[in-house]
Amino acid sequence: MKIITTSIKENKFFEEKEIKMGNLPESHENSIINVFDEIKYQSIIGFGGAFTDSSAYNYSLMSDKNKELVIKAYFDKNDGIAYNFGRTHINACDFAIEPYTYVQDGDKTLDSFDIGYDKKHILPFLKDALKCTKDGIMLFASPWSPPAYMKDNKSVFKGGKLLDEYKDTWARYYAKYIKAMKAQGVEISAISVQNEPLAIQSWESCQYTPEEEAEFAEKYLIPALDGEGLSDIKIIIWDHNKERVYDRAKKILKAPLLKKRVWGVGHHWYSGDHFDGLRLVHEALGKEVLCTEFCSGIYEDPIYIAERYAREMCENLNNFMSASCDWNLILDTNGGPFHNRTSGKKPTDPEFDPKDGGCAAPILYDVENDKVILTPCYYYIGHFSKYIEKGAKRIATTKYTDDLNVCAFENPNGEKIVIILNSTNNIREAVIRHNDVCTRIEIGAHTITTIIF
Repeated sequence: MKIITTSIKENKFFEEKEIKMGNLPESHENSIINVFDEIKYQSIIGFGGAFTDSSAYNYSLMSDKNKELVIKAYFDKNDGIAYNFGRTHINACDFAIEPYTYVQDGDKTLDSFDIGYDKKHILPFLKDALKCTKDGIMLFASPWSPPAYMKDNKSVFKGGKLLDEYKDTWARYYAKYIKAMKAQGVEISAISVQNEPLAIQSWESCQYTPEEEAEFAEKYLIPALDGEGLSDIKIIIWDHNKERVYDRAKKILKAPLLKKRVWGVGHHWYSGDHFDGLRLVHEALGKEVLCTEFCSGIYEDPIYIAERYAREMCENLNNFMSASCDWNLILDTNGGPFHNRTSGKKPTDPEFDPKDGGCAAPILYDVENDKVILTPCYYYIGHFSKYIEKGAKRIATTKYTDDLNVCAFENPNGEKIVIILNSTNNIREAVIRHNDVCTRIEIGAHTITTIIF
């Protein structure tokens, strides 16, 4: 049995050791974590993050040595954490250097469509990542807002809605983006209808009711994709927080065509746990459950962020999530660059909100000193992404205490992966019990452990 542990406070990262299985009698009863590989659940697609313009811009500023370091750290199986799932954005998002679209203002024909902006930073970053991966990266794309002229508020910011007269044009926009990216050697496998369709943000945003999202997908988006020979592109709905993930998906999937064609339901984490909502989507609607975004503020404690990420990933997986996508891959040490996010208040100001401004990322870049910083979050995510392979099946577990978060998987080659998060201040014993073989291990305080056997 191989034990791999990360303890930030002890400066241990993916530290490995081997122990002999069966160091306790099969009648042992206490501190048990049962692993039942005969009970299998969802197949795992993968893990990754978002190739935002801000991430790509930071990457562009790096020395060649640090670029290689970052690419290997994220996408290499041996020297990194084996990312194989990622996100791009259609037009600008808040984590772009500036607002932008791919067309001239007022262009209903889309004759001016050009992804030239993405060729500056995003595409070079994507292409370097793709070169590093053995089996490629499954990419999905999300829009934050249509161009301003297509919306009722005439702005890409602060919500607003897509005008009826531009629904067909906007649907064809997705198809043009997918084809333009393919022409650059980048395959987009899936699209979400809209990022956070319930939100009115100070940055790029657009609102849809469930009925409006369903209508757009059924009457405009699917016909546009089919008409452009893109029927294989997978469709993701909702792409927002978990508190409404089931009932929102239920309403959208009433239409028979959408029930057939929608591939997955995307979710974020910003409204609380609601893990059971993911299980309801799987059990009642039979769709892939996909974490499409989650992040923390740049000023939050790095170990707290890492543990929160690991808990989120573990419990999402235990409730049928099949793929997990973090937000920005790389941000600077101020949590940016970004636009339209902040009031300008500093952490020392009495009314400062940690969410007001920059975000944390698993890899931060000290621009001034050309220094790459692998944060605790990077290692904690890696305890999942590095060892759970594409095509792995989640398997059943039971545990003796809620102080530990536990999930388990069987890789395609038959090896078992058990991940244990201990976010308490106490050392905990764990006895891995599989087929009546009991193996005692120690789980340190504030550690994450991956067990392979």
